[in-house]
Amino acid sequence: MIDTEKISSGGDAARSNQSEKKENEKKKRSRVKQLLAEVKKQVEFWFGDVNLHKDRFMKNVIEQSRDGYVDISVLTSFNRMKKLTTDVKLIARALKNSAIVEVNLQGTHVRRKDPLGESPKDVDNRTVYVELLPKSVTHVWLERVFSKCGNVVYVSIPRYKSTGHPKGFAFVEFETEEQAQKAIEMLNNPPEDAPKKPGIFPKTCKKKTIHFEAIQDTQGNIFIHTVKRLLVYITSKNEEQLDSEKKDDSVLKAKRKRKKKLKERLKIGEEVIPLRVLSKKEWLNLKQEYLTLQKHCMAHLKQSVAQINQKSVKYDIMQTKENENTSCKDTAKKEPPSGPEFASGVIVKISYNQPLPSKRCIKDSLSEMSAVAYVDILDGDKEGYIRFKSPEDAQTVITAQSELQKKYNWNLELLSGDREQRYWQKILVDRQAKLNSPREKKRGTEKLISKAEKIIIARATEASKHIRFDD
Repeated sequence: MIDTEKISSGGDAARSNQSEKKENEKKKRSRVKQLLAEVKKQVEFWFGDVNLHKDRFMKNVIEQSRDGYVDISVLTSFNRMKKLTTDVKLIARALKNSAIVEVNLQGTHVRRKDPLGESPKDVDNRTVYVELLPKSVTHVWLERVFSKCGNVVYVSIPRYKSTGHPKGFAFVEFETEEQAQKAIEMLNNPPEDAPKKPGIFPKTCKKKTIHFEAIQDTQGNIFIHTVKRLLVYITSKNEEQLDSEKKDDSVLKAKRKRKKKLKERLKIGEEVIPLRVLSKKEWLNLKQEYLTLQKHCMAHLKQSVAQINQKSVKYDIMQTKENENTSCKDTAKKEPPSGPEFASGVIVKISYNQPLPSKRCIKDSLSEMSAVAYVDILDGDKEGYIRFKSPEDAQTVITAQSELQKKYNWNLELLSGDREQRYWQKILVDRQAKLNSPREKKRGTEKLISKAEKIIIARATEASKHIRFDD
């Protein structure tokens, strides 16, 4: 007899395996289909009118290519495409039925179907400025939020070059001006603790809070630290307007009513998105206002620094006249130092069986018995050179060599003859290379601010000195 139970159980197992295979194949096809759609959308965006009018790199690549064809391998080098795929054949397959681009017969190059037209003039009218964004903001998140108001065609998130972190604001371009206006009405919902006026500019410098204040100098003149005002955006006129609004009860009630409506209308899930949204034209006006204020403040700062430098020069001249009692040497300019002059018996070689400590450590240790002019040691080196201010200072250290060897295990040797001459030649070569090396150029604004900071630090140091009186 045939065991029908075993046959039926074996048939069920086979059918279940087939169904699982079909489901897996279906999921795989679905993932591939989704990937092809994402690749197609990304490439069409890169070759689209909106992006090419802003993307200089992509525009230059197309202009320099033959017949407008761009190698698909160029697209695979972009970070966004790397996240999707680097398979050239898969990208060519995704673009097979595209209405914007076309692939060559070999499936290796892609180009636009239609030539690029002139740049539209109503871009600013269709673009909104968004601030108070989270640090983890992405293009996908902004597109998802603002697509409720219309068709989003472009999103720009400015980032810091040094860290790559977003600056806290973005620009969203819509297809029509009406959609942009709708986004301003619906999504403009700043939190209660946000600044009253739009335009978020940096308010810290080197992680220290910056305040706008007047600093009283020692001669009784007020030196306004205008640098700090550069980073404060709200002017006195705006503050007066805000104060008048606070006093007006009707305006306050209207604001509360408007915020209540916005909170009711702007709910994604149960969460209200705290954003500030305004037109790009309004943002450009705020930017121009800020630049004007910055220009005015920098001019005032430059004038103040010039006045202080002039007074300090006069004070130095008077001091020099009193000390030297001469008039011809007071106004003479000091010549730049020519560097260390050759002196015999001042170079000492230091060595150790392990990497030597830092320059500061060696200088502090030897300065207790002699005056050290310079320590020539690189990090990790087992030997180096020390230049003393006089032969007597170098001889003092050599005399105390046994004591230093017991304390630090350093071997000290006074250079002489050809070895000393060669080291002095090295000093001159290193100095000339340092003078010829290109210096980092600062912009006028940065240079002026650094001068002002040095003046403030010098005055703070002078003010903190103790005045000692004779008994």
